[in-house]
Amino acid sequence: MSKKIIIAVDSGKFATKAIRKLEDGTNKSIIFRTKMDLTQEEKSSDKRSCVIEYNGTKYLIGESAETVDFEKNKAKLVHKISTYAAIAQLLDNQNDVDVVLAIGCPLSIFVNVEEREKYKNFFLADGDITIKLNGVKRTFNIVQVVVCPESSGIIFKNSSEYKSKLLGVIDIGGLNTNCCVYNRLAPIKSTSFTTNLGANIMTNDLKQKINSEFVDVNLQDWQMETVIKDGYIKSHKAESSALIKNFFEKHMKDILFECERKGWDLKNIDLIFTGGGSKLLEQEIVRAVPDALISNSAQLDNVEGFYIVGAASVE
Repeated sequence: MSKKIIIAVDSGKFATKAIRKLEDGTNKSIIFRTKMDLTQEEKSSDKRSCVIEYNGTKYLIGESAETVDFEKNKAKLVHKISTYAAIAQLLDNQNDVDVVLAIGCPLSIFVNVEEREKYKNFFLADGDITIKLNGVKRTFNIVQVVVCPESSGIIFKNSSEYKSKLLGVIDIGGLNTNCCVYNRLAPIKSTSFTTNLGANIMTNDLKQKINSEFVDVNLQDWQMETVIKDGYIKSHKAESSALIKNFFEKHMKDILFECERKGWDLKNIDLIFTGGGSKLLEQEIVRAVPDALISNSAQLDNVEGFYIVGAASVE
């Protein structure tokens, strides 16, 4: 029996993150944009992208692609191809490898046993998986899929620190925001919920808001990352700066309102913010919840925590 290699993948709506542990104990990780287009190219010239051929179809994955998926469902081809691309890249030149795949799914799916099983089986293909990565054949066999709830990664990776605490985790991802209160590492099921208040949704709504506010503006998706980084648009700097600031503040208030609507006593729960969107909204979080903890490794918390769960499943 070949040695199983554990790989954790968090394929979010904004970015796909993946990690494995090498034999010397160090971690190897990869991160790329979760964007996908059909292509006729054999390989990508952009190092932040790659071409994956799967079942006879070629897909461009990463920064050079343009199509972003905004649907709530993560059992989608873009996430399967992104996951396979991450695995192939982390395996380097290895082939015919047995892989234990640790992945996350939205809380709304995880708490439903039937839906969680469907999600697991979506990634658990029969037999060896054969793809081409930038024209080079790669084969691996996913022998086990371990599904973790999104938002739980930060709890798993800090279990010794949080084992006696009551914590509310707010995980702001690309499409969804997953929220759950954990009591001594155990999720309180009645407090968990998934809402579509993720960073990608916010960015798309902001684009529409700016375009409707300024009649001479027609922002495109590919401009929004720069607009958010700058905090304004060139043609209406002062007005757009105030609009963006207010928009972000409202988005943060909407997230906290959903927590309260689910019964969270926000004044008496320690909050932890994680997920890539928490860095985007960092100033708004500080203003709204001054004593909240914002993870320094927010974008990687889930995948690092998933890896720990995956490793424990084969010990």
